[in-house]
Amino acid sequence: MLSSLLLTALFATAAPQEPTDSTLSAPVELESVTILSERSDYSVISSSQIVLPAAELTRFDIIDGNTLLQAQPGVYTQQEDGWGLRLNIGIRGTGVERSSRITLMEDGILTAPAAYSAPAAYYSPVLWNYQQIEILKGAAALISGPQSTGGAINFVTPTPQEKDYTVMKTSAGSFGNLIGNLLGQYSPTSRGTLIYGFQQNGAEGFNQIGQQTLGGFQLSDGFVKYVQHLDDRDQHHLEVFLAGTRERSNQTYLGQTQEDALSNPNGRYLASELDSMAMERLMGRIGYTLNSKNGWFRADVYRQYVHRNWYKLDRISDGATTLGIGSILSNPGANPTFLSALQGSHSSPFTADLKANNRYYLSQGLQLKSQYTLALNRGYIKTEAGARIHWDRADRFQHRNTYTLSDTALHFLAAGELGAAGNRIDAASAQSAYIRSTFHRGAWDLQAGVRTEFITSSRTDWGSADSDRLGTDLSERSNQTLSILPGISANREFEQWSVFASLHQGMTPAGSKEGVLPEFSTNGEMGLVHNQLPISFVAYHSAYNRLLGSDAASSGGSGTGELFNGGAAQISGLEFQMEHSYKGLTATATGTYTRAIFTESFASEFDGWGDVEQGDILPYLPALQANLTLDYQYKKWSASFGLNGLGARKSSASLDEHDLPAAVVANAALRYDVSKHWSLKCSGQNLTNTRHIVAARPAGFRTFTPRMWTVGAELSL
Repeated sequence: MLSSLLLTALFATAAPQEPTDSTLSAPVELESVTILSERSDYSVISSSQIVLPAAELTRFDIIDGNTLLQAQPGVYTQQEDGWGLRLNIGIRGTGVERSSRITLMEDGILTAPAAYSAPAAYYSPVLWNYQQIEILKGAAALISGPQSTGGAINFVTPTPQEKDYTVMKTSAGSFGNLIGNLLGQYSPTSRGTLIYGFQQNGAEGFNQIGQQTLGGFQLSDGFVKYVQHLDDRDQHHLEVFLAGTRERSNQTYLGQTQEDALSNPNGRYLASELDSMAMERLMGRIGYTLNSKNGWFRADVYRQYVHRNWYKLDRISDGATTLGIGSILSNPGANPTFLSALQGSHSSPFTADLKANNRYYLSQGLQLKSQYTLALNRGYIKTEAGARIHWDRADRFQHRNTYTLSDTALHFLAAGELGAAGNRIDAASAQSAYIRSTFHRGAWDLQAGVRTEFITSSRTDWGSADSDRLGTDLSERSNQTLSILPGISANREFEQWSVFASLHQGMTPAGSKEGVLPEFSTNGEMGLVHNQLPISFVAYHSAYNRLLGSDAASSGGSGTGELFNGGAAQISGLEFQMEHSYKGLTATATGTYTRAIFTESFASEFDGWGDVEQGDILPYLPALQANLTLDYQYKKWSASFGLNGLGARKSSASLDEHDLPAAVVANAALRYDVSKHWSLKCSGQNLTNTRHIVAARPAGFRTFTPRMWTVGAELSL
């Protein structure tokens, strides 16, 4: 075990602890891959955006991005597997399901497997290797797209530093968790820099079926980035980036009844013992940056391939009736024999269908971005512009296998026809562009911009009986979305404080079904920020029209992925953030209040909504959430303690009661720097072992991650 751990450390990454070097010869190079560069002389106006540096990402050694990002104001998440293998993130009231209602980027490039044709895909960025994470809210999100209502997240990979370095990190934790990381930089020439990182992360899992342990995973992830300065004047840069991910995990859609989840939070039902995910991802991109005295221009060509096959329990049958797992657990009292079959306590014969959710994703495109600043006598005008030509597709080729379901195991019975459980391609082509200008004079900043998206979405379906795709039962459809989305902002600086406000229109694409219209929203914010102290107050309001719902299996639906229009909603909120230091102690507090309601009644087959009445609250959105973090430094010692508070939520808007309770989770970490190069660290997550229910989907209730301990060592050269 120890030798395996040491080998893992040598061939796998953690972000370096040293701060990012601010003396780089080409700061514009960094700005061209970030949205909220702290080095920019002309930052965005709205101060409600968040930049999380590497030190904050690794404070408690939390590998679940849902738990980590939930501490940020205006960000909502839904835990699922405890390990962060699936990110469920929403911003300012957008839905959290599979992060499908926000835009995910890596170095400013779309990173979702099929951001337009299948935004609720099943690859999530692995957080170990990022130099910083940028969370865009308000009008700042207008330049990202295609999702432009709540916001966007940009994951920034390491950029060249002045000195080469190597950082190795290894750790062991509860439930057989082993992590090994390697991150470094090597400069073979004065103009060329190679940055590389590799990680191996795995665990045995904490779920139990009798004496059997399940829920484990093996995750390999890595990247290489080569940056070449093409001239001595530091004007031309070429960047080549390659990244890959491989996951094997024993994860399931099957939860438990509420009673079972509370009494046995680590339990899993027998019928899910064969559920497993296999996923591979490969991303490649080439970027060129031109720096000038007054701005920069950047062009990126990118291509990403993702294959995943989640082989999991879909439905069971007693010979006369077949029920999906969501239907059984949404009303277990009406289906007692089916529930006993899931649990493995039945005596009558049952069969189980396991569905191979086999999908291939491909996305590619060309992205252009530029920035130019014109100096004036008493100010400046900064103009940013960009364009993207993008194409992506999601190829479903799925089947079901049948097993006999005994009270001790599943036994293979028959293989299903390939393509019989899904045999189609969803595709989208998109042309988008934006322009945004900022006028600065004296204490005032005024900003105006517009984004346009033209999207053609299509579906080609060969049906369940044409595995060779000969077109014998072919159906095709397409839908187009054209949107023009304006945004304005203003900022006024006073001696101690700054006041800002913004207003912009947001959009969610409509998909390929004819007659379904895009969701539009009008979004405003106002904020107050202290110019010296890290204190901010922000109020926001969003009015949604033609809400879009999705019949996704991950949200408890049938899995067709169909989009449909619902009613209207309004979301209002208050965000707060402050920090104060005294000697070696630093306290940081954040808080978010949200009021999210439907403003009209409508009937819906979407389980997350149900039959909605005017005034019902939106699901999976707490009214209150807050975080308090304490950091203490003393000589070679550093300690951190954090509390995450989350208010009660509903899993469906039509429920009369909150079925997801409020909870407070405590985390802590202790670090000792043995020398300039060596450090030791111990971290604890969920110290009180709070096992509250966090979700009632995809099928049944799930509880929060159990208490976890991690001990590790880091070598920095």
